Amino acid sequence: MEKTTRKAASFEEMKDEEYRYWQSVPASERIRAGYEMSVEGYRAYGYSGDGRELKRTLVRFQREPR
Repeated sequence: MEKTTRKAASFEEMKDEEYRYWQSVPASERIRAGYEMSVEGYRAYGYSGDGRELKRTLVRFQREPR
């Protein structure tokens, strides 16, 4: 697939075009793209793609009896 570059007249036009593009892509591809952005976000901060190094925190809330 050949990609072309064009200059948008405004930010709103650019966002509208981006919205139309993502609406034309199947849902499975949109989910995959979101996953890939998450993985790259982890890597940008030095974590592995699956985030195994992230700390898990357990918080316990004790509710008052009613």
